[in-house]
Amino acid sequence: MKIKQRSQKRLNQNIRWHMLLILDQIENEGGYSNVLIDAFMTDSEFDSRDKALLTRVVYGVLQHRMTLDFSLDSLLQNKKVDLWVKTLLRLSIYQLCYLDRIPPHAVVNEAVLIAKTNGHAGLGKFVNWVLREFMRQPSNVVEEIEDPVERLSIEYSLPNWMVEYFQSNRTSEKLEAMLSSLNETPKLTARVNLKQMDREEAIARLKEQGIDAEASTLSPAGIILHSPQVLQSSLFQDGLITIQDESSMLVAPVGDIQGDEQILDACCAPGGKATHIASLLTDGHLTALDISADKMNKVAQHMERMNLIDKVNLKVTDALQFHPKKDTFYDIIYLDVPCSGLGIMRRKPEIKYTKKITDIQALAQIQAKFLNHFAPYVKPGGKLIYSTCTLSYEENEKNVEQFIKAHPQFEIDPIQPTEVPSDVIEQPGWVRIWPDQYHTDGFFICRMKRREA
Repeated sequence: MKIKQRSQKRLNQNIRWHMLLILDQIENEGGYSNVLIDAFMTDSEFDSRDKALLTRVVYGVLQHRMTLDFSLDSLLQNKKVDLWVKTLLRLSIYQLCYLDRIPPHAVVNEAVLIAKTNGHAGLGKFVNWVLREFMRQPSNVVEEIEDPVERLSIEYSLPNWMVEYFQSNRTSEKLEAMLSSLNETPKLTARVNLKQMDREEAIARLKEQGIDAEASTLSPAGIILHSPQVLQSSLFQDGLITIQDESSMLVAPVGDIQGDEQILDACCAPGGKATHIASLLTDGHLTALDISADKMNKVAQHMERMNLIDKVNLKVTDALQFHPKKDTFYDIIYLDVPCSGLGIMRRKPEIKYTKKITDIQALAQIQAKFLNHFAPYVKPGGKLIYSTCTLSYEENEKNVEQFIKAHPQFEIDPIQPTEVPSDVIEQPGWVRIWPDQYHTDGFFICRMKRREA
């Protein structure tokens, strides 16, 4: 996106200008929504209301991009427009469709101002015409699409291949509920360190600091927060709570950590699972690996904040090149492997448009390498915990089935209803969480045990 010098001067205090800049970096330069928004939240001087609006619009445009383009393309009718102009139109149409508290004239006026300032007067007139024509259109045009896959694709803004893929393992009723849930605003949730404070006390203390919270129904350590100010709370600063999705809070406890184990976390960033594991240790020790030095620095910061750094050894390394010292075995190895991320599309909606069906098989092969590489380092009687934040059979059940077949010294150790809610347990005892069940990240967890020698 070419930015005119006058635009930076005249539009720097305009929150919609910053929406455009962030969306342009994501859609046209390969930026990551969560990274760019986090940086904006940290560095900008806008007030909390403007920051909340930017977050809502940026994620909303990404979540509904195909739906927005369906309406927009019928107006543009193959007219060539610069990419940044199309992005400006998308974010404006999103506000007109999904944000009823913003007057339509304000949306149009702001878009025209940006178009004129970073473009020219004629561009401002064009943007004005497109948006006013859009407001004259009927609102239910998606319903007129006859092909069922195409209709679901446009309505829920997912590529056709993804709709067809999910159709193969969900009933029509469950399918639409799941697709709809992928466009929800993700909840802000935190995990309470239950070794230091019970959940009810944490909720009460947050309320004293003006932060409303409620108990999670999925994780006994989880709380759902209704204020972004939690990062400034004393509980967060003192390491008594940490931000983590409810689904991923289930991973560490299924290891049934007693406290004195030697544990390996092969893919530890961003650190939610690793800090959870470390918090459950007494005399034991955690070795945590990650290939990214930047991500590992953040993991270290979380460990320091939560007073857990003495329990861990953080190593920046390619996990598939890691070999422990001779005769070193682990009581528990956690493999939260790189995956397609189909379960976290509400948090990272650009996944919808960047992932291809061929990526699933390619990633499944990489995940199989992780399983095969680390299996020898589980001590007899020890546990191997395999988890992903994706929804594909190939990356989850199929990988486990093939691993067990190739490694008869391992068996599935069924996760019990005393450990997680019974409605997320599937035969033969692994956990699969669909995004619409608890309105959380989609997740898969399997516990395997190495037979005694």
